[in-house]
Amino acid sequence: MPMKREKIYKFDDFQRNTGLYSGNSFLAKPIRTGKRCGLSISNIQIKLTLFSILFVLQIAFGGGNLLANNPDKFKTIKFHSTRITNRYLTFKIDSVKNYNFNNRNKKRGLKPYIAPTLLISAGTALHFSTNAKENFQDWVQSNFAYSGSADDYLRYAPLAAVYSLNLFGVKGKNNFGNRTALALKSLLLNDLIVSGLKRWSDETRPNGDAHSFPSGHTSVAFAMAHFMHKEYGDLSVWYSIGAYSCATAVGVMRVAKNAHWISDVVAGAGIGILSTELVYLTHLYKWDCNHIKNFDIFPFKVGKQKGITMVYNF
Repeated sequence: MPMKREKIYKFDDFQRNTGLYSGNSFLAKPIRTGKRCGLSISNIQIKLTLFSILFVLQIAFGGGNLLANNPDKFKTIKFHSTRITNRYLTFKIDSVKNYNFNNRNKKRGLKPYIAPTLLISAGTALHFSTNAKENFQDWVQSNFAYSGSADDYLRYAPLAAVYSLNLFGVKGKNNFGNRTALALKSLLLNDLIVSGLKRWSDETRPNGDAHSFPSGHTSVAFAMAHFMHKEYGDLSVWYSIGAYSCATAVGVMRVAKNAHWISDVVAGAGIGILSTELVYLTHLYKWDCNHIKNFDIFPFKVGKQKGITMVYNF
């Protein structure tokens, strides 16, 4: 369908240097203002799709070398806007976008994974040491038997503390959107790991119930404790000490309550920490006002067709 082009793409030296630019312009040369252009919307979409594929492939297979050789030049890629219209609709390929290749979380090697790995390994070893864990359970029940329900609520105390501190003006590392996304993903990943291991191991609890290994209460408590450590540990070490002390109390209560073996609690602690650490490692930090503004929801009409479109600009 004939249409007018009001503005063409402009490309900087990045496209020329990386091979993403070819010819004198990205699309076929448009006829200047006031004249018809023979390009159809389908052709433009195809060309934009091909460009997107080339861009992704370039970054996936060549981006590392480009960044290594030109660290300052290629930190940001800029694309300029265009607007395409015809008699039925108008849409805009939005304005300058910045792609930042800097990783927000500084790499610390394997250091963050030492503690959870040791805990999971120790818990697994104790899981197969039947005499050791039974003797320890008998000693706990003889001296520190517990029958309350505080452990059901205390496991979420670090999570509540994080939001309470933000409410009273003590700001953590992330805003509300990213903080909430991180907490929910940590709980979800932790639950997937723990529930799978519970079904696979099918260990009997000390009180005779099923699905003992690992401890779900303890893993949640340590996942939320590590969450608080990640958010507030840089402000003061006492936030981390308080969070981990709370999680440790939950683990002790689970053993004293005769609901879990010591092996379940130790392994659960490691799984909780590991879950949160992995979530922070992979989080993209797009749950904020700036990224939410990239969502566009608008009605459209093409001929006799009507509907609602949701677009996210990357």
